[in-house]
Amino acid sequence: MGKYDELIDDSSIWLSATPTQLTTTLPFYISEVGHFIAEEGYEVIRNTHNSFLLLFTKSGMGTVISEDMPFVLEKGNAIIIDCHTPHRYFSVGEGWEFYWVHFNGAMAKDMFSILYPDNISAVNINDGVAMLEIINGLLELAGQNDISGSLKISLGIHNIFNIMVSSLLEGEQVRHNGRYYEYIQNAVDFIHKNYDKNITIDDIIDELHISKFHFIRLFKRTMGTTPYNYIMAYRINTSKMLLRSTDKPVSEIAELCGFLDSSNFIRQFKKHCNQKPTAYRHDFSL
Repeated sequence: MGKYDELIDDSSIWLSATPTQLTTTLPFYISEVGHFIAEEGYEVIRNTHNSFLLLFTKSGMGTVISEDMPFVLEKGNAIIIDCHTPHRYFSVGEGWEFYWVHFNGAMAKDMFSILYPDNISAVNINDGVAMLEIINGLLELAGQNDISGSLKISLGIHNIFNIMVSSLLEGEQVRHNGRYYEYIQNAVDFIHKNYDKNITIDDIIDELHISKFHFIRLFKRTMGTTPYNYIMAYRINTSKMLLRSTDKPVSEIAELCGFLDSSNFIRQFKKHCNQKPTAYRHDFSL
């Protein structure tokens, strides 16, 4: 069988990294990382594992099953799965050469949600060279528990998320014949010009010729939030400037910023800023 009791070549790499109390407070840290050259018949099945898992195919092909959905990982494809739920992955055909990283951290769950706001998917990486460089860097740093190494590992995982999100957005642009960013920018421009009115999503997409469901998904993918929450945040930000730079009453500012009444404005402001508009104004008048 070789040095590993699995169907992988002896040249494969498998490193464990036990986190310290310091590293567990960082945005990301790794618990295991490896580079496997898997043979035909290689398979991993788990009910649960306390981590998230990155898989990136260098050559050959593998299949990942997570959330009861199969995902094919061809050369240059990557996926991140939540191992807290049942999952399975295996080689397809004659073999599968892939890199893998088990990671966790204070930001792991939130970044996973940013990458996959709806459902997980395989990602065709647009910069495979950069991806490999980062993962090889993690292999070199694994097991180093000093502060500098831990910070570099955390940054490396963050950069992997950046590459994957960028690759997904680039794929959306191609699928929409180059109009993807145009859709989002037109929507943002419309919100900025009409935030003081009682606008709806139907108003925003009226000229875009795109379904509401698809628009909301694209908007959330790009802006990191829903259109409704973006409108609300823009109104709150505008109200902050008026509270700080004018002596207009709260009721007038509420109307200028598109809120139906001052009580709704006060409620939303407190929800987003943890204080009432009058308290916010008072803090900046001192």
